[in-house]
Formats: sequence, structure tokens, C-alpha cells
Amino acid sequence: MVGAAPEAARIAVRPGDYVIAADGGCDHLRRWGLLPDFVVGDMDSLRSGLPEGIPCRAVPAEKNETDMALALWEGYARGYRRFEMVGGGGRPDHTVANLQLLVRAARHSAFVLMRDGGFCVTAIAETGELRLRGTGTVSVFACCEEARGVSIRGMKYAMENGVLRGDTPLGVSNALEDAEGLITMESGALLVFWEERAIEPLVNI
Repeated sequence: MVGAAPEAARIAVRPGDYVIAADGGCDHLRRWGLLPDFVVGDMDSLRSGLPEGIPCRAVPAEKNETDMALALWEGYARGYRRFEMVGGGGRPDHTVANLQLLVRAARHSAFVLMRDGGFCVTAIAETGELRLRGTGTVSVFACCEEARGVSIRGMKYAMENGVLRGDTPLGVSNALEDAEGLITMESGALLVFWEERAIEPLVNI
């Protein structure tokens, strides 16, 4: 999924990938010499025009879902459960909206990896878990009132069956020191950030 944020990180399209442009994300794809498989949005930020022959769903500007949310649920309806999101940062309010979208996706058993500013972020919810490999900075935040039963292993500051709260940034700037780290939880929802160049998630996307 490619959004319209100005500093969108370039995507690497692999065989079998389905590329959805959220409105002006189509402009980024053109600049990279790529074409989307589908375009969705209210088309208020699209500058280069719709590519000829590409399926499109135009929606009213007054709507309840963001363009990126429409792109995610379009892919979800097509059976995809692993997503990469670029161009989702930029404006702070859009960044927060997309972080909320990561949590909503996790609660629907989908994995969304958002790349922005040299960091990656994803969400895990309820009894989810995330394995990371590499060495570098990792931050873990509760994105609900409380995330319970949180365990953080393989990192400088470990936690076992702990509680993270949505108004306390206890999990900021941890460090993955072992070859592999593991984050698990029993209830709630977490956002996990890590350095893109130093760490990779052990999840197929």
C-alpha cells in the first residue's frame, strides 16, 4: 500500500505482490517507474492522473474511512493478510490515523508493516507475538489503556508478564542485543517500533 506522504520510502515489488495506491500514492509509483494494481481514494491529492487501464474506486471526499484505510480493507477483502505500508507518515494527524489502523488490522488477524523515517512499526493485539532479529533500537508502547501479560525477551531491558500503560512511555528506546528478540502479550494492544536497517521482523510479508 502506497500513500501520498511526501517522503514515502520506495517499495520493492516482488512476484505475487498486489500493489494498492491510496490516492496520491499513485504519483510516487509513477515516479519510481511502477504501476499499481488498484487505486482507491477520493483523488484529492492525485496529481499525475489515473494510469490508463488500472482498476480504480473513487469515493466521496466526505467519508468515514481514510484513503489508506480503504486501501487496506480492499486488500483484506481480496484475501491478503500481510501488508507493507509506505507513504503513511508526513502529517502528524495522518501518522496517528495510520498507527490506529495498524492496531485495527492486528485485531483482524492481519499484519501491517509501516515504514517511515528510517523506522518500521507494526502492532500486535491480544495474544499476538512478534519476533525480531538484528541489533538496534526497539520501542514498545501500549496503545490502549493497559496491555497486560507483556514479555520482552532478548533485549537490554527485559520484561516478564508485565503491564504497559497507554499514558506511560516505559518501553521507549530499548535495545535488541541478542540475535533474536521476542515480544508477547496476553491482552490489549502494542505498537512496536524498530530501526529499519538494523532489525528485521521474522514475519513473511
